[in-house]
Amino acid sequence: MLRTRLAALALLAPAVVAASCRTASPVAEKPDVDASNGAPTPQTLQLDVTARDTTFVTRDHFIASVEMQISGEPFAESMGRSLSGYSRDFVCQLSACEPSIYYDPALNDGVAGGKIGRTDLPGFASAVESYEYSKQPMNNIAFESGAGTSLAFGPVLNPGGATGADALQLLRTWVLHAAAAANTTARSASAVVTTHNPLGWPGFWPTLQPFTQWDPAIQASSDNANSEGVLCTISSDDDPGASGALDCDEYECDYTTLHLPNRSAQVNMTIGPGATGWAGWKEALWTLNYLQVMHDSNENPVNTVPDDQLALVGTPGNTILGNGGPGATTIAGTFLGSSDIEGFQAANFLQILDNQADEWLTSLTTTDGATLGGFSSISDALGYTDQSPLRWLPGAITVTEAPDASGFPQPASYAIATPDSDLLDLAGVIGAFSSIYALTDQSNAQTGGSQPALAYFDGDPFPVQNQTPTGAPTLHDRALGMVRVAVVNMARLHVDPATGLFVDDVALAGGSVSRGTSLSTDSAAYALLSLRTARRALDSVLVLYSNTTPDVEGAPCPLDTFPPVNGVAFGALLDTMIESLSGVFIDQFTTDDGHAYAGWNLTSASPTDDGTSLDAHAAAIRGLLVAYLATGQTRYRDRALSVFQRLEGAFYDPSARVFRPTPGDTSSTLTFTPRLFGILQGALRDTYELIALLPGNAAMTSLIEDRVARLDKLVLNGWDDRDQDTLIEWPQECAYQGTDKDGKRFGLGGLQMAERVLSGESGSYADKPSADAGPRVITIDREHDCVPEISAAGFPSALANSITFTLSPYTP
Repeated sequence: MLRTRLAALALLAPAVVAASCRTASPVAEKPDVDASNGAPTPQTLQLDVTARDTTFVTRDHFIASVEMQISGEPFAESMGRSLSGYSRDFVCQLSACEPSIYYDPALNDGVAGGKIGRTDLPGFASAVESYEYSKQPMNNIAFESGAGTSLAFGPVLNPGGATGADALQLLRTWVLHAAAAANTTARSASAVVTTHNPLGWPGFWPTLQPFTQWDPAIQASSDNANSEGVLCTISSDDDPGASGALDCDEYECDYTTLHLPNRSAQVNMTIGPGATGWAGWKEALWTLNYLQVMHDSNENPVNTVPDDQLALVGTPGNTILGNGGPGATTIAGTFLGSSDIEGFQAANFLQILDNQADEWLTSLTTTDGATLGGFSSISDALGYTDQSPLRWLPGAITVTEAPDASGFPQPASYAIATPDSDLLDLAGVIGAFSSIYALTDQSNAQTGGSQPALAYFDGDPFPVQNQTPTGAPTLHDRALGMVRVAVVNMARLHVDPATGLFVDDVALAGGSVSRGTSLSTDSAAYALLSLRTARRALDSVLVLYSNTTPDVEGAPCPLDTFPPVNGVAFGALLDTMIESLSGVFIDQFTTDDGHAYAGWNLTSASPTDDGTSLDAHAAAIRGLLVAYLATGQTRYRDRALSVFQRLEGAFYDPSARVFRPTPGDTSSTLTFTPRLFGILQGALRDTYELIALLPGNAAMTSLIEDRVARLDKLVLNGWDDRDQDTLIEWPQECAYQGTDKDGKRFGLGGLQMAERVLSGESGSYADKPSADAGPRVITIDREHDCVPEISAAGFPSALANSITFTLSPYTP
């Protein structure tokens, strides 16, 4: 979104810490410059992509996507950018282009989005590219590809287990109702269903449980009109109906060509808590985003409506005139969510997460590692303790499907493929259902107690949420049940009783607990992040993207009314787990001089490596700064600064302008994965927001902005700006190139395999005929940024599983 919203979620507090906190030592580093003349230090190695694994690994992908979202608009705002100063409408077909333009208020008499712009690589890479790239694979797996089990058979939506036409009718009724409540039928969805369009939105394929990995190759069409000749134009709160929207390829309005063309051969028919949890955390984050405001009939933002009219929001033909804030104009008719499409998507994410929680709790747990079953009730899950018979979420479950007359494959059976428990999987589950719980919590004034959220939970489209957990059939209680079970099992299974330290893996063959002997730094960082998210959600203070002060321990917790765990109330258990896991980042994972280890071996009481891993240093920074926010202890922030100084001094290679995997590495290849990219991007962002913005660290902000710009543009987009002129020499500077049907070379992106209209790629040179004064002209890469449009790439807007660069000498 481009509109400034409420300050934000406890994944990280991207704001200057309270004035009472001690100022960290200043860092003197600057972006690489020649000391003699101040010019950039010449890059002497060029990077070309020589291998890319295009597999979509769901858990790892969405770990990166969560980081990319927080490193998006909120990070750009931390850099001092005005979000309305960016445009997604840039067009360039020249041999040298630069779409990363910021229409800086300082250049336009204080007006953001004026006519005068400047190149802004870190700001644009964050506010537009990282942010929107993070969203599109979520939509693809939830609504477009079919890479999961079908929501048509979700236990909340379809409690009677209907099949065939009855199952289709239940799903159709829900989809059309959600579309009407968000006003999606005004622009994108149709109340008239046909054989080609059975749900109201052509090609809409809502997923219940995502598969753990799959081949994402697609055959998206570059057509702009449907079979009736109607052009496709979508809008969002970034490009609302009030200001117009780009004409774009038909797949933005009809998802049919975004389906996996050979689904049975392309997917791994396996689900698991890691894939569900991390994809769900991502969906919960965007739902929090979409429920910051409502919108009117022309997609103008609406902050509030008269209290006595709130129940009418989203009803057909309503004439509510909402309040959009000082000086804002609204028109009659107020609807759910931030835009016609986003309000509809938010409703479906809520439906998906509610059905997921019910399915896991009632039928996808195990007590013996061999057979699946469930808790006897939601209240039974809410009361789960260390004294209850052990019941857990197995690591992998195989799905067998059967054809169904509904048009969606029906899960016929489930079988445990891997009974073991993984700390990182549980972190995703805790993060997802803590975050979505916040939207049902009316005590949280900025989240579940806000009008945009209450409008979803007033009985239509979702039931009024009980505020005291009793085991009611509501998202409120199901989400709390998921959090309770995951946290208790994290403590019960993943904490070694002899040392009190967490472990990554637990083998559970036959229900016998056999703990692993190591804890990895990145898993610990994300586990700590999830526990902090849970505590803030249960304390009714979780909001979108940030908080400005460290947490308060000991706040009342709604799960404290249930039996104690390990002899203490649930809230106290969370506090203890957070304190314990935070301490590991000082006592085991890092040293005073900034070395960071990849993990800790509990048996030998020693590090698992020699402290020379890039991943470990990035993960340590991430964990240390979450620990600082969770405990308020500045020693964590100070240690993070030491680790960052080593990260910058030992791992950064100015000859290639990249971070190397180990200090002093001079190898000719360099590989990035979504996990490495995400944790490194997160470490740079956190350091910027919690250390560099402190007084006296101005040089550090410039340094990190330079590193972020290079990381995002090179690794995500595949643009190697070898001459450092900030212009994309296209396609020569595209690190990964292919050949079109005419034999012309073009960029194939980087870790980001393709892009769509939300990040500026509409598939055409001329997209607004009235403005461009010309017909639509199909192009592979509208803005020549090295990332192709998805129909040209043959892949969705998503991350590859890995990308390998080969380094070779470069002479300017």
